[in-house]
Amino acid sequence: MHSFKGGTERTTVTVASALTKLYGVKCFSIYEKSADTPKEECFVKEFLWVQQKELERNIKELKGIIVENRINCVIVQGAFIHVPTFKAAAEGTECKVIFAHHFEPRWELVFGSFAETIKYSPSSFVDFARWIKSIIMYPLKSMSKKKQLSSAYRIAYQRADHAVLLSRSFIKSYGVFAGIQDQSKYVVIPNALSFDITPSFNKLSKQKEVLIVARFDEASKRLSLALRIWALLKQDPVAKDWTLRIVGEGNSRALYERIIRDEQISDVFLEGRQDPIPYYKEASIFMMTSRSESWGLTLTEAQQMGVVPIAFDTYASLHDIITDGENGVVIEEGDIDSYVNRMKILMSDKKLWQGMAKQAIESSQQFSQESVAEMWWELLSQE
Repeated sequence: MHSFKGGTERTTVTVASALTKLYGVKCFSIYEKSADTPKEECFVKEFLWVQQKELERNIKELKGIIVENRINCVIVQGAFIHVPTFKAAAEGTECKVIFAHHFEPRWELVFGSFAETIKYSPSSFVDFARWIKSIIMYPLKSMSKKKQLSSAYRIAYQRADHAVLLSRSFIKSYGVFAGIQDQSKYVVIPNALSFDITPSFNKLSKQKEVLIVARFDEASKRLSLALRIWALLKQDPVAKDWTLRIVGEGNSRALYERIIRDEQISDVFLEGRQDPIPYYKEASIFMMTSRSESWGLTLTEAQQMGVVPIAFDTYASLHDIITDGENGVVIEEGDIDSYVNRMKILMSDKKLWQGMAKQAIESSQQFSQESVAEMWWELLSQE
């Protein structure tokens, strides 16, 4: 795994580094796609695994890696289909296979929704014909995808020695979707804080800045909704001196540039892919408008750096992170007026904002790298 490609990679490196430092664990990385990032120091070795068509060749290659490096535990990061393969590779060894699901159960069904399908703009007659066919076939295709995903959930749980979920609230939904009643294999371990620093609130140089750190992916992050909220905010004098900075990159950048330009939304800066720490240190409010999240790693990053988060109530684990009115703000899904009004209150009431920012820093420590690494160590140490 490579640390700065996404949240899963980032939290993987964070935990691996903490396990190495605190418990002397030797960590390895097996990945399927190369990235233009340097080798992570927390990994003794990194392996690029190119899957072969023959299952037996895959199993033989993986078994060779496990035996040669005396690996006693493999953690499969969200890739359902690989759990049986790794379990077969570990057969005859003392190696355990742990399946870590980094998403809210069923989250994968968000992609390829009917709304996305009908929004497509065909560019030719052939494209148009394919588009019409995809609309007609959508119900059947959607049903098939749901059935296949449910089966993948079930098989991953059955074949793994343990199934790690990010929140206790995910256990029931995973079981219902997978058709599993047994709960003996579940282990709940949240994501650790990304940064190994938690500054004192008094040492932070907070400005009138609102921050978003996200991948530019409209289907899941809905940053067009954030821009809409920001445009409404800027109509009120309370937001006159505030700016919105968006750190990230992705396929939807052109869409956001067009919205900002066409709707003449002021004081918005698309910062691109940057080290987010300097932005967290200066920002006062953090916006999230995601359709769903597995954990919301940027929420705990914001809290860790004294940035008060505000998010729509679109996923269960959000409540593991934010207690509304204490260390952040939770808005009912779709209630844009409340989102705007709560942001206005934070902008205008410095005492309220400051109290929530301090509480955010304090509450974030329950997800410290040391605490989460200890949970993983307890699991890895089980006989």
